[in-house]
Amino acid sequence: MKKLFFLSLIVFIGPMLYAQSSFSSGILPRIRVSTKITDQIKWINGIESRQLLINDSKDDSFGYDYILTDISSLLSFKVGAHGVLNGGYLLRIENDEIIHRAIQQYNLVHNYNVLRIGHRFATDQTYGNSASPEFRARYRITIEKALAGNNIDPGEFYVKLSNEYIFSYQNEKSDLEMRILPFLGYELNPKNKIEIGLDYRQDRLLKSGAENDLWLSINWFYTIDKKKR
Repeated sequence: MKKLFFLSLIVFIGPMLYAQSSFSSGILPRIRVSTKITDQIKWINGIESRQLLINDSKDDSFGYDYILTDISSLLSFKVGAHGVLNGGYLLRIENDEIIHRAIQQYNLVHNYNVLRIGHRFATDQTYGNSASPEFRARYRITIEKALAGNNIDPGEFYVKLSNEYIFSYQNEKSDLEMRILPFLGYELNPKNKIEIGLDYRQDRLLKSGAENDLWLSINWFYTIDKKKR
């Protein structure tokens, strides 16, 4: 399975070889804390920050530049045996501006022997003072596989491969974005897991001059179980 992870890096790099008009890269740390309220309901809170290190659109392409911070809060409802319905809000702080985003998601996860395959269907609406409202529809497929054994157990590594497509509409214009995310994860215990990998994004697929972003993403997931009294 380690070969599968490195193969995914090749698959991810491939699109960057074509029609690359701009390229930027940086780090994208993320923390997500989930609180289990009942057996069917969870409260998920997260924070992430984009920090740019390379931007070839500037004369001095190398250098640190803080981009933005996202703070999100979602309520998650278990629907049936395999489905999860999420709804919530994201607050973005960018260039001294506050941006608001409403989020709706439906996740469907199936376990197939040694693989876990998840589908996410989502919509969101973004509002800010400096730009017109933006409406997006998203689909993501994710495959997870333990590197040892059939299940992801505490103290074990796993790989996670995701591919997402995002259709956006703003100012009577539409666009398409593609994301490819190969990750290596480690489950410390049932409440803690860490993932590190690459987040490649190619934007403006329906317009001339594609934009390519490559982020080194570091994720920490923590789960809190609410004690019953």
